[in-house]
Amino acid sequence: MFAPERGLGDTVPDTPEGSGTPYDQEPAAGFLAGPGFGTLHGRREELDLLAGLLTDERERLITLTGPAGVGKSHLAHAAVAARLWRGAVPVLWTDLAEAAGAASLWSAVGAATAERAEERIGTAELLVVLDNCDPVATDVALHLAALLRACPRLKVLVTSRVPLNIRAERLFLVGPLPTGEGSSAERLFTAGVGPYYRAGLAEGDGPSVVAQICRELDGIPLAIELAAEAVGSEGPHAVLKRLRDGAPAGGRRLRDAPARHGSVASALQWGARPLSTTERALLDGLAVFEAPVGLSEAGRTAGLEREELVAGIESLVRRSLLLSRTGPRGPEFRLPQPVRVHYRTQLADRPAALADAHDGHADCCAHFAAGIAEGLRRGHDVAQLLSLVETRLPDLRTATRHLRGRGDHTAALRLLTALEVPLLGHGLAPEAVEELAESAAAHRAEAGGPLTAQALLAVARWRLEHGSQRRAEEALDAADAAAAGHPGARARVAALSGELLRRRGDPVAADLLLGSALEGLCAVGDTLGAAMARRSQSLLRAALGDPEAEQPVLTALAEQPAVPGPSGTPEVMSGAPGGGGEAWADPVSPVAVRATLLAALARVRGTLGRTDEAYEDVRESMRLLLCTGGPAEVAEALETLALVTAHPGDEAQPEALARVLACAESIRRRHGLAGAEHPELSAVTERLRKGLDAGVLRRSRRGAQGVSLHDALIAGLFAPGPRRKPAARTTGPVAPHGLTPRQHEIALLVTEGMTNRQIGTELGISEWTVTNHLRAVMQKLECGSRVQVVRALQRARP
Repeated sequence: MFAPERGLGDTVPDTPEGSGTPYDQEPAAGFLAGPGFGTLHGRREELDLLAGLLTDERERLITLTGPAGVGKSHLAHAAVAARLWRGAVPVLWTDLAEAAGAASLWSAVGAATAERAEERIGTAELLVVLDNCDPVATDVALHLAALLRACPRLKVLVTSRVPLNIRAERLFLVGPLPTGEGSSAERLFTAGVGPYYRAGLAEGDGPSVVAQICRELDGIPLAIELAAEAVGSEGPHAVLKRLRDGAPAGGRRLRDAPARHGSVASALQWGARPLSTTERALLDGLAVFEAPVGLSEAGRTAGLEREELVAGIESLVRRSLLLSRTGPRGPEFRLPQPVRVHYRTQLADRPAALADAHDGHADCCAHFAAGIAEGLRRGHDVAQLLSLVETRLPDLRTATRHLRGRGDHTAALRLLTALEVPLLGHGLAPEAVEELAESAAAHRAEAGGPLTAQALLAVARWRLEHGSQRRAEEALDAADAAAAGHPGARARVAALSGELLRRRGDPVAADLLLGSALEGLCAVGDTLGAAMARRSQSLLRAALGDPEAEQPVLTALAEQPAVPGPSGTPEVMSGAPGGGGEAWADPVSPVAVRATLLAALARVRGTLGRTDEAYEDVRESMRLLLCTGGPAEVAEALETLALVTAHPGDEAQPEALARVLACAESIRRRHGLAGAEHPELSAVTERLRKGLDAGVLRRSRRGAQGVSLHDALIAGLFAPGPRRKPAARTTGPVAPHGLTPRQHEIALLVTEGMTNRQIGTELGISEWTVTNHLRAVMQKLECGSRVQVVRALQRARP
């Protein structure tokens, strides 16, 4: 019988005292002997499973497969060593990296032909490792199948990017290393950095930068080693920048490293067979994507029909060029970053193909954006939609730049406006507001119309929420000019302009503009636009002390479609701001609209002194915001809750109130939002500052740092409600002359000789609000001065 050469099986590696296997200690599978292999980082689970397969008599042929540079040979070496630790077995290791054909297989077992190999092995136990089998995988597959049938105790371990595709084969996929701070990928990187540059990696932001490098490289060990060797006097930041610029980072390789491992490109070119037309089309298209894509998106980008698309994807996956995973919408595929950079470099040498790839990529991103907008309108899980958008942000930025670069501002605007809610409303990419403004300006110069107006309104809304009223006004002026000839669009612009005037404190001009806007919005059937205009009207009139201030927002609530239960399908809200021309579909669900209107109703009723009703309204708003709310809406609801539950000198559980306000403040600060609109909040904050220990306030602020929108709303929902107010100071059962409870309360304080400022402090409202209420009191009592108000109330007493 053939006696194998002395090789890997001759020596069992040493292990620490008390250790059962050579890989029980960290780092996993360390203490391995063998030329060309160092410490194996991570892979504990793969190593355990593979070592078990090597002892299983039913597994005759195991093929380690995976992307170029993923560490198949290293894992094979460690697994064979672990197998030897469990029991001695003859092992023959042969490297086929330079093999020319099937004859190399027989040479590996010391024979000239297949027949002679069968004779030499016979019934003897033998483990043959065929490393780097890629160049001859197709040639040796059938010969190897015959050899396994003839030799019952032969076991073969193969490493190859492509499978052998024979019945005996058990495929073992070797994936990238896990990434993140403290991961095995990070340990591999740190170990690969020269010792004279390694010290700074553990200090300051060093660990974070290393983790980012490993994530950029998708955890591919060869790419990580190359990047680590590139770290020199410039430090890891320079390596990270090169990677993010799309350049492969590589340093001086070790002298005994194979030439094919000199770069990822060399590893990919080694042993690769020519690409088919379908495979080339798919690689061209997918090389532009950063995020994983579904089957339909891959086909849209490459311009392939279903049948050839499926065949092409299957071929690339089996060649280990594509990584596959199950995503939220089904199977997804992605080129590993080093592979992506390699094929992008090749694509750059073909400008026409590069332009086509970017066109297909932009088309996919536009289709994706439209799908997200539709999902938001239909009330789908907002958290899941936001997660999808966040994953696609690099692709969306690339697509937007490409569309603007080729002068297609219409497509750029459609993509960005469809994603206004996640990008701007939820703050996933606030920098998109400037791209939106620039594209809108370019489109306005070319065509204008409702699309430009919609984009500029999005810009104006964002600027208004972030405290830049002057720049918001500039965007509104541009939107009004773009909407010329489109009544519905102009009415939308007028409504937001009225809201701007309301926030500026110009009630007369705001009321006139909102009334005019409402007429236009109702005329074109724009339900959502009308709802937002009515919201502004109610807030404005409440500040002026109008006892009927809640009517506009109640009308808006009545006009909205019913909010369905968890299993229902919400109706799609869409108006026609284009005035019969271009359609205008808002990516807003009925749930989000209802939450916004209820928060406004709570503010109005709180201002009118109807605390219990306001409390129920704001709680219902917060429950709806748990599924739909953005930072501005959540902060507004929390502040409204604080105003409703606070009562001068008698706050219910002030620590809970401080927690709610700390959450609102943290959200506003973190998302760059303007300060709270309510002047009354400063009085509440001042009372809390005086009434609570400074340590309690510090703990509240510290606990609110980085609080999620969901957790902030939960804190608000668990905060105690308002306490019952003490009985009115008057013995009279009814307020005279139709005064509201709040107006009557203010009038009574006037009879006690209080100034407007003192009344505001007493009631926890702003002096401006007191002035407006007092003006309404004088009109109802037909009084011309504060003295006459006092006399009117005295006459009204029984």
